[in-house]
Amino acid sequence: MMLIEEHARELLDAAPDAMIIADASGIILYSNWQTEALFGYTDGEMIGKPVEMLLPERFRKHHPSLRASYARNPRLRSMGEQVELYAQHRNGSEFPVEIRLSALQTEQGLLNSSTIRDITARVDLPLKARLLVQGGRATAEPPGQTDELVEARERAQGTLNSIGDAVISTDPAGNVSYLNPVAQKLTGWSQADATGRPLQDVLTITYDNESDPLLALQPAPAEAGVASTSASWILTRRDGAEFAVEHSAAPMHDDRGAVIGAVMVFRDVSAARTITQKLAYAAHHDALTGLPNRLLLESRLTQAMALARRHNCEAAVLFLDLDRFKPVNDACGHLVGDRLLQLVADLLKRCVRNTDTVSRFGGDEFVVLLSEISRPADAVALAEKIMHALRIPHTIDGHSLLATASVGIGFYPHDGSDPQSLLRNADHAMHRAKRSGGNAYRLSSRSVEYQ
Repeated sequence: MMLIEEHARELLDAAPDAMIIADASGIILYSNWQTEALFGYTDGEMIGKPVEMLLPERFRKHHPSLRASYARNPRLRSMGEQVELYAQHRNGSEFPVEIRLSALQTEQGLLNSSTIRDITARVDLPLKARLLVQGGRATAEPPGQTDELVEARERAQGTLNSIGDAVISTDPAGNVSYLNPVAQKLTGWSQADATGRPLQDVLTITYDNESDPLLALQPAPAEAGVASTSASWILTRRDGAEFAVEHSAAPMHDDRGAVIGAVMVFRDVSAARTITQKLAYAAHHDALTGLPNRLLLESRLTQAMALARRHNCEAAVLFLDLDRFKPVNDACGHLVGDRLLQLVADLLKRCVRNTDTVSRFGGDEFVVLLSEISRPADAVALAEKIMHALRIPHTIDGHSLLATASVGIGFYPHDGSDPQSLLRNADHAMHRAKRSGGNAYRLSSRSVEYQ
C-alpha cells in the first residue's frame, strides 16, 4: 500500500478544489469528493483508471507524452507547475480547467498530485474586462448600440464581481483601471485608491523568494491547446500579509485589434499549497515518530556521500534495533509499544548534531546518519552515548520499560559506495551485536584504524 495512504484521504478532502494523485503511468490512485462533484464519476469509477478518462477524446492520445514531459521537469518536485486545458464531464460536456501539478517521490516511486479547478467563468474575462474599459465610450454610439453596450457592460460587471478569482485590468500604460471584489480583498486596495495607479503599486508579486516584483502583465504561453503559467508566486498585500498565488494574464484588444490594456487573473492557493506540502511531508516522514523515513534517509545519505567525496572526509551510519521489543507489545499492548518508540525517537534526536539525521527505518529499527565526521571514533562515541542514554528506564501507563539496543556501525566509503550497500553492511553488523546478547555495538569495517 502507498506510504501516505492513512493521511491522503483527510488531506485531499480538505482541499478547496478537486485533487487527484496518480502514479507515474497516469493511473489514478486517489481522488477527493470535489473531483467526484467536478467530473460526475464516483471515486470507485476513477481509481485504477488512467487520468486520460477525464479528458476529451481528441486530447487523450497526446496526453501521455505531455505528462511524461512534465514528470521530467525538476520544477514539479520543488515548485509545481500550472497548466490550462480542457476536461470532460461524465455526461460528455467539455469545460476548461486549470491544473496545478506537483511531484511526490515515495518508496513506491514517483507520484503526481493534481489540483484541478473549473475556469469556465473566466475564459472570456479579457472580453468582459474590455467591455468595462470601453463602457465610458457608450454615449458616442448610436442609441440602439448604446443600450446593447450598457447591457453587456452590466453583465460583464456582474460576472467579474461574482467570480471567485481576483481580476485586475490595466490601461495601455499599465495603470490600474479595474479591480473586482476578490482582487480588492487580496491586494488590500480599494477600487477608488487603485484606479490610475501603476500596476506595480497595487499588485506586488514576487517569484518565490526573489525580491524583484512583477512589473508587467505577461500573457501565459500556449502550446497545443495547453497554457502553462507559474505556480510559485508570492503576493504581498497592502498591509504586508503574504499569500501564495497562481496567475495568468492576457492582453485586451479593441474591435480593430489594437491593444487597449491587459487583464490579470489570480487566486490565493495557500491552502492548496499547504495540502501539497503536507502530502510531500507524509511521503517522506514516519507517521508515528515524525522522523524521516527510509526514502528520505536514502536521499540524505546520497547527499552525505557526495559531500564526503567533495570534502575528502567520511560519513557513518548507525543501524539500531531495539532489544526484546516484541515482548513489550505482547505484554503491554501496541499503544504502549508505540509510545516507547516515540520516546526512543526523541532520545535519539537529542543525542545527535543538527546536521545529522535520525530515521525510523521500520518497526523497531532506527538509523542514524552522521555526515562529514572527522574520524571513525566519532561514530563509536555516539553509539556509546546512545546506549548509555537508553539504559534509563521509561515509565509508560504504569509500566517500567527498558529499551536497550543492538547497534551496527558502517562507514563510507569503506563499507559501501552507495546507500543500499552501506546500510546492508551496517545491518549485518547490528545482527552480530544482537547475536552477542544485545545492548552492544559492532563495527562493519575491518579496514579502518580507530583512534
